[in-house]
Amino acid sequence: MTTLYRKEVTPLFTVSHVHHSARRTGERLSSLLDSATLRGVDVLLTSADAHQGRDSSRWLDVELHATKGHGYPHADTTEALGAMPLVLDALTGHEVKGFGSVAGGSLTGSHAIREGLVLSLRLDVDTDARCLPDPRFALDSRDRAA
Repeated sequence: MTTLYRKEVTPLFTVSHVHHSARRTGERLSSLLDSATLRGVDVLLTSADAHQGRDSSRWLDVELHATKGHGYPHADTTEALGAMPLVLDALTGHEVKGFGSVAGGSLTGSHAIREGLVLSLRLDVDTDARCLPDPRFALDSRDRAA
């Protein structure tokens, strides 16, 4: 006998709201890192996606570009790597509205691109009741198939 998951539809409003909250958190991370690096390095957010696992875990995948600023051909973009721990500490506790609050994070990858670096990060999100008063943003409670 085959057991299937119960299919529940997530309202479009919820998906859109979480997307915008993740984007705002990614922009906050980007601006913190930009201010922590020297003047010749520009940090730009390229993506910020929210994810939720079945085991009540939530996280954000964020991708940033650290590039040499206009007029700074000798800027050291690897400086963004050194500033990352300070920025992650500063972002801890930041509320991702309707999704939780940042509990910490880590650099999951980096690679060189023309004029700089791509930095990939994972931000762990804590879902405490204080941040989630609205039942529309409750954790995924679907049962796994036996």
